[in-house]
Amino acid sequence: MQARTWRSWAVLLWTLLGCTPEPEPPLRIGTNVWPGYEPLYLARDLGYFDATPVRLVEYTSATEVSRAFRNGAIEAAALTMDETLSLLQYGAAARVVLVMDISHGADVVLGNSEIRELKDIKGRRVGAESSALGAYVLARALQIGGLSHNDVTVVAMPVSEQEQAFKDKRVDALVTFEPIRTHLLAQGARQLFDSSQIPGEIVDVLVVRQDYIDKHPQQVKSLITKWFSSLEYMNIHPDDSSRRMTKRLAVSPAEVSLLFYGLRIPDVEENRKLLGRTPPDLLAPSQKLMQTLLKQGLLNKAVALPPLFTDRYLPDSPL
Repeated sequence: MQARTWRSWAVLLWTLLGCTPEPEPPLRIGTNVWPGYEPLYLARDLGYFDATPVRLVEYTSATEVSRAFRNGAIEAAALTMDETLSLLQYGAAARVVLVMDISHGADVVLGNSEIRELKDIKGRRVGAESSALGAYVLARALQIGGLSHNDVTVVAMPVSEQEQAFKDKRVDALVTFEPIRTHLLAQGARQLFDSSQIPGEIVDVLVVRQDYIDKHPQQVKSLITKWFSSLEYMNIHPDDSSRRMTKRLAVSPAEVSLLFYGLRIPDVEENRKLLGRTPPDLLAPSQKLMQTLLKQGLLNKAVALPPLFTDRYLPDSPL
């Protein structure tokens, strides 16, 4: 009788364990260090993701983020639009679900103290990350400066090496962005070009795999809602937000706000216009961007743009 009772309890326990739902798989988001991505890390620091299976994965460059996305190591990536097009040209099924920021001066070409104007980089060594963004910013800077790619010697280097390479004079000029821009300007570098000269062309977005979206749409929506909660916290508590961001950005709290001067961060309603109108506001500039990338050999083939953008996972109303 006792053996039968234990057997019954074992069967019941096994049945209950079998009915326990599997935990939601984490939404792994790849980023590199860039002020426009910091609201994600602020949200994590504030505990907004504690009840949500979100894992922020830090890489040293956008090139590594793209590689991780292609290899299936992450489900989502924070990338510029040109990097996204470069990533998706190989057939990855994904959607742009959020416009994180629009660069308006934060991406730059810097020169050493001997270089006074953009045209003076002719014949010089220019350091740049071997990514779509680095190549694109350099190409547009050369175009505006009346120069061609043959007029400079491009030295490929990851973002993690750029600052030291510039200090060591291994390069004469550098295609870079915040916070490296602020660091080097404080040490005497000259700014020769910035993204305010190509308004609307450098846009950072969050791209998520379609198969993850199909299985876990609420997880995606929850993530984006918490992104906007983080932006709200930044507006209400700027000093505390700056203090929390200093570690990753490697600047003082007073300098954190300066890093955001070259960025515009769209709110919910602007995101809805950029991603959800018919056609989305982001479609035309992305088509223009794609044609430029194709013409300059930075993209191998066209990407189908109309189905790429969606506002379906934005909050239902402004926060």
